[in-house]
Amino acid sequence: MGQVWACLLSLLLFVSTVRAQNKPYSGVADTLIEGTWSSGTGAVTTGPEFYNLVNNTFNVPSVPGQAYSFHMINKTHGYWEQALYIIQSNGTRPLGCYTAQLIWQHGNYTIFPDTSIRLDPFTADGRMQLLDTCGTNPNKIYYYSQSEVMKGYDITTYIHYNEPTYKLQLYQFDGQLKPPMYLRYKPPQMMPTQGLHMIMYGLM
Repeated sequence: MGQVWACLLSLLLFVSTVRAQNKPYSGVADTLIEGTWSSGTGAVTTGPEFYNLVNNTFNVPSVPGQAYSFHMINKTHGYWEQALYIIQSNGTRPLGCYTAQLIWQHGNYTIFPDTSIRLDPFTADGRMQLLDTCGTNPNKIYYYSQSEVMKGYDITTYIHYNEPTYKLQLYQFDGQLKPPMYLRYKPPQMMPTQGLHMIMYGLM
């Protein structure tokens, strides 16, 4: 009987050890929001790897995703940058046909006492490209400006692709989770933290 209990105890210890090894560790991180954060494999990032300011063109990443960069002036204010690559598929279209959005913008951010964040863009700088792999319309680039409010955020330690890192979880204005992002660069990889274009009112 004693041998049976010993075997069961050994089995339980083995299972617990395996679970502990496979479970990402998580806890309050000893870092601030400063840095470049990217979802998934990190294929999408901010800075010139995503948007070419000189040529006004996008470099299409290998897979969709999102990235945010934050450069802190102090604990409540700073500069931010956003890179989004969003794909919309449609089952009625031929295989390999899809539409996509490439969005880049940057500006100022404010963190409030309740950890909510407001992102205000430099209005004239944001760009969006609409892609259609099987469409006849040219893939034009448009001006884009969209403020964003996050209900909150938290930063934890995490194991991502077998490497210890930090995870940033942003919460949308309604509390819904945005895709988790992982610290890729610190200091952040960003365009210049100032308005890069002038607004010309009355001109087309």
